[in-house]
Amino acid sequence: MKPLRSHRLFVLLWLCALPLWAAAAGDYGFAPPRSADDPAAAAVMRDLAQRLIPVYQEADNDLYLANMTAMQVVSGAYGAAYDSSQTMRARHQGKPMDSSFDRAVIDAIYAHARALEANDHVPFAQAYTRSFQDVVQPLDDQRAADIMDRLAAPVASYRQPVQQAFDRWRTKGSIPEADAVALVRTWLAYESRRSYAVLIPQLAAAEDERRYSIETDVVIPLRGRTVIHATIVRSTNAQGPLPVLLRYTLDPRDDDAKRSAMRGYVGITAYARGRTPDGKGAVWPFVHDGDDAKAVIEWIARQAWCDGRVAMLGDGYSGYVAWAAARKQPAALKAIATIAPMAPGIDFPMAGQIYRNAMARWAEEYAQGGPPPADLNDAAHWRARDEAWYRKGQRYRDMDRIYLGQRSRLLRTWLTHPSHDRYWQKFLPSARQFAQIDIPVLTIAGYYGGADAGALYYHQQHLRQRPQADDTLVVGPYDASSIRDGTAANLRGLAIDAVAQVDLRDLCLRWFDHLFKKAPKPALLQDRVVYEVPGANEWRHVPALDAPQRERLRLYLDTRPTEGPHRLIAAPAEGDAGQVEVAVNLADRRDVGQPWTDALRLTQLPTRNGISFVGEPLAKDTEIAGVLRGVFDITPSRQDVDLSVALYAQLPGGGYQLLFDPYDFRASYARDRVHRRLLRAGERQLLPFTTERITAAKLPAGSRIVLVLAINKRLDRQINAGSGKAVNAETIADAKVPMRVRWHGGSYVEVSSGKP
Repeated sequence: MKPLRSHRLFVLLWLCALPLWAAAAGDYGFAPPRSADDPAAAAVMRDLAQRLIPVYQEADNDLYLANMTAMQVVSGAYGAAYDSSQTMRARHQGKPMDSSFDRAVIDAIYAHARALEANDHVPFAQAYTRSFQDVVQPLDDQRAADIMDRLAAPVASYRQPVQQAFDRWRTKGSIPEADAVALVRTWLAYESRRSYAVLIPQLAAAEDERRYSIETDVVIPLRGRTVIHATIVRSTNAQGPLPVLLRYTLDPRDDDAKRSAMRGYVGITAYARGRTPDGKGAVWPFVHDGDDAKAVIEWIARQAWCDGRVAMLGDGYSGYVAWAAARKQPAALKAIATIAPMAPGIDFPMAGQIYRNAMARWAEEYAQGGPPPADLNDAAHWRARDEAWYRKGQRYRDMDRIYLGQRSRLLRTWLTHPSHDRYWQKFLPSARQFAQIDIPVLTIAGYYGGADAGALYYHQQHLRQRPQADDTLVVGPYDASSIRDGTAANLRGLAIDAVAQVDLRDLCLRWFDHLFKKAPKPALLQDRVVYEVPGANEWRHVPALDAPQRERLRLYLDTRPTEGPHRLIAAPAEGDAGQVEVAVNLADRRDVGQPWTDALRLTQLPTRNGISFVGEPLAKDTEIAGVLRGVFDITPSRQDVDLSVALYAQLPGGGYQLLFDPYDFRASYARDRVHRRLLRAGERQLLPFTTERITAAKLPAGSRIVLVLAINKRLDRQINAGSGKAVNAETIADAKVPMRVRWHGGSYVEVSSGKP
């Protein structure tokens, strides 16, 4: 396809005004300054853009217009740049939003502002304000919100690419045309944003006030004197009553009501009992949320602006509340969409029935009341608390004194319920309630960061009790941070496939559009379980995650004596094949300063306090997916032990890739998280286990599957000395005898393999 002829003619006519020294296509002489902030940089980049314009060609019309706009802005031809941008925007009218349209709008605002500044001789701030209003106000709510989000991005994030490009090309003396065009785009992004960044907050606030009716502290009365505070956002263009999207949360940062409103819903953010929109007030988590959320939904359904349909969305705690409300079955609740929902007693405040120290930080932020402490987000502060507890080896039930400096009734209550007993069960749907939840459910989870245990629990229990449930599970290479902040091309050192770089919150909204507005169902959600296969760059759609008919890849631990690494083998060794022992002195705390890595790609295999088993090279590309489970044939030295299971791929090109975050679990709860069953110290026994982790990967031929088994001894979580008494009552004195676990040849792990 050739570039637009009429626009090309316009550009050629305009070029007559350019100097005759415009260069031919090829390399361009280029001597950038030392710093992206050097005042001379603008002139250098203007000169480069002016030499590029006469010779630039591109078959893709949109790319041609986008690049030409940028070059014209940087060259100082602001009117021509605005016209180029306007041509591109006209081509996108009525089409779905994309990044090229957003760039065209952002460049248009800046070009128009510079033209006003030059032609009308007005200050830049005044010119930009006028240009912003001219360009943004005609956009619909969704496009305008997307543009404002991009305009609000920090300037610093645009400076680094410019500096890197300057450093790269400075010593070469010239720059190829394609790189020169890209640099002009990069420079414009930085140069323009540092010009208008200070203006954006006020402009965005004024635009929001024009577009939306925002009620920031609505008081919703419940029973007696109990009230719930909420923020309600409605578009000023809304016609008649609308469906409502409700997030019930603890955290003001979770306020996405405006995003819901811009999609044609009434957006509501309600705050848990005791909490206000400014983040103040203490809560007693989990206890009242189900009943309170039901009452809020019933209040919403009675309002004139609600059409009687309410859906809930949320991640983490707000995802939990969506399930807590669903089990109460308010008539107006028509759907829930959750991302990594919290499941009390399953993945918080313990996981694998092992308490995490992070619960103290969570309690400090949400349950203590008063303004958040100054050191709340200080990683060094919490690391120091971890180290203090680890060194002292005091009873874990006293951890509140070390972490909070005072008694915490909430933490004490949690610590008196180490099993998944009635205290935790009452916060989650019962079997009968799961069977009665007949509304559509969308759940999104990740392979990393513990962002899957709660999601997996809800999904499996719902389908177990209601096999016909409309319950969809989406899983990909995400963790809590990528879910919260948005997916990116890299996660903790792991390159993320392009198809997995999905706007997860937008996916939820498009699913709601399907339910409430008869929009097409998102193509990604065409089966009950959808998971991305890292390395294959593909999504798989299956009716069940671990269907019985799926092929199972079973690998046994080779515990025979060996001079090299221990192996994973396809069949158990014959006879009594020996044993492999791991011994850890839990009382030795001299490793307090040694960090634990959270990287997903590593050059060295982490086997601290453990041992590895390495499989044979795979003869062909192999796909694995699902939940890792297995049976350990072990002889423990004590009555209990906390074990860690991690699975890696040793790649043909070198290095290791973690396939899911290591799963730590308490052996005495491996069979049943409700009832503790102590081990038989000194006796050989079988220990079945299932990791509450999901994984998927395409492993290239030549890869090796590597299993790492370890005994938990981490400073950021509870340590089990194995005495047999309550772990919360153990001290470092109970660990004076080293913990030993022997693995025998009957031990194996297995996971689904092959394409579904």
